[in-house]
Amino acid sequence: MNTVPAKELKRHGISAIEKLLPHGPVHIIRRNQPICVVIAEEEYRQLTQAAASPANSHTVMEWFALSSLGTATKEEIDARLTDERASWH
Repeated sequence: MNTVPAKELKRHGISAIEKLLPHGPVHIIRRNQPICVVIAEEEYRQLTQAAASPANSHTVMEWFALSSLGTATKEEIDARLTDERASWH
């Protein structure tokens, strides 16, 4: 994992990140805890395009508002869940 302490970032500015960024995301560390991650512009574009794809275009509230496609009864769903949980053991 690429990390840079916040103190080094204060001393060296963006160059502290630029040295590490070609090797992947850079985690900024303060008091031994990661506080943020810097990613390359191209990686950011890929992530935002993937998030904007039709499969991901609904907000959480919109997902709840979508009509259900299934026609199973509560008892059928409960039976399926019970069978699935039994297979875990």
